[in-house]
Amino acid sequence: MKEPIVIHTDEDYERAQLRVKELGRPAEGSAEEKEQQALAEAMLSWELRHDEAEDRD
Repeated sequence: MKEPIVIHTDEDYERAQLRVKELGRPAEGSAEEKEQQALAEAMLSWELRHDEAEDRD
């Protein structure tokens, strides 16, 4: 994984969820674990932005 993971749409979020499920429980320190952590951070960031947008409405 060379680029940061950024979620812009609901579809991106759904794909991220599917990828997390695909990765399962990777070995500690593996590339898959790092990808899973990046996905989790991107998903949390998207959720926070999404919630803030709803609060403004």
